[in-house]
Amino acid sequence: MKVLGLITEYNPFHNGHKYHLLSSKKKTNSTHTIAIMSGNFLQRGEPALLNKWIRSKMAVAEGIDLVIELPVIYACNSAEFFACGAISLLENIGIVDCICFGSESANIDNLQKIAKIFIEEPTSYKNHLKDFLSQGMSFPKARQKAIENYFKNSNLHQDLLMPNNILAIEYIKSLIKLNSSITPYTISRIKADYHSKNIEEDICSATAIREYIFHHKDCIDYLKRVMPQKSFSILNDSIKNQHGPMEYTNFEDLILYKLRTTPVDELIQITDVVEGLENKLKSASNSAYNIDTLISLSKSKRYTQTRLQRIFIHTLLKITKEDFLSFHKNSKAQYARILAFSKAGTELLKKMKKTSKIPVLTNINKQTLENPLSQKMLDFDILATDIYALGHKNISYKKAGQDYYQTPFIK
Repeated sequence: MKVLGLITEYNPFHNGHKYHLLSSKKKTNSTHTIAIMSGNFLQRGEPALLNKWIRSKMAVAEGIDLVIELPVIYACNSAEFFACGAISLLENIGIVDCICFGSESANIDNLQKIAKIFIEEPTSYKNHLKDFLSQGMSFPKARQKAIENYFKNSNLHQDLLMPNNILAIEYIKSLIKLNSSITPYTISRIKADYHSKNIEEDICSATAIREYIFHHKDCIDYLKRVMPQKSFSILNDSIKNQHGPMEYTNFEDLILYKLRTTPVDELIQITDVVEGLENKLKSASNSAYNIDTLISLSKSKRYTQTRLQRIFIHTLLKITKEDFLSFHKNSKAQYARILAFSKAGTELLKKMKKTSKIPVLTNINKQTLENPLSQKMLDFDILATDIYALGHKNISYKKAGQDYYQTPFIK
């Protein structure tokens, strides 16, 4: 048995994901696959198009053997902490041999060079970074410029212009910090850019698929060309049954309400709120009438739309800096919550019971977490599902407590 780990959102599962899965298995000669998948709120601070159980069903239907939920504490966070949470989960379950991620450069050596600089932080790099931050640049931009100045006669800094490269570097950083034996591989992202909204070939971005669905809910057959058959069928049935699509606008009144009613001295405690942003958010929420105006009134060079969107979700969930630090200092991911598995996945579960350093959860109604910190992390996941449910337009799906009666999908 050789186990491959993948870190995913599958929002939704499309032909590019299928290519990544098959190419990764071939490159690593793996026999089994585990996907660490974000739950109902994602890395860019957005709600998932469809809930985590539907998306995990897509994954297993298309060839993933086991889907484990990435806790919302890490799923809805910066690239660094998103990667840290996912890698720690793969490490803690004790059965993963390798990981394969997509990147624009597809050069693992270059990605590792940059990752080591970020970890070691040599003096000249730190000085460059500090200088660019003092000029008011966002951290990602300042970091990219610092690498450009550190590697003066190299094009390595260009790797930091691409979103998948950035995530890949963070995965490698986390592997190094954990002294992990998991071997990293990368494959090239093909055809469509991460943010592309165009559907021109059989492989396009998930962004393009979501944009199409939001504007063409009644004629999604067009998406058959860019999604595997089983995944498309699940998507089509889910939309017909009004399980989605879920958009950020579904939550704008909740977000505005929460920001308007949360005192400034509490807003400042929310994860990622720093440098007086709490006052700007309070003022913006009092003037804004929808999510677009709220973002427009709040964003700056330092506070990008993505960062603000994550802060809004953190505010809804009331995830504080203290909460995050307590988790991050103690084993990172605290449990492995199983969302779906195949017949081959049962072999993985059997092995995990012997090797995992953290609890493996298949039914939270029947399993308890003895560690209060682990339970608190799980409580955030449960709350995230309850808030996600409120975004449904169909009242029959607004019920709380879905985590307690939804069981893993078994293929």
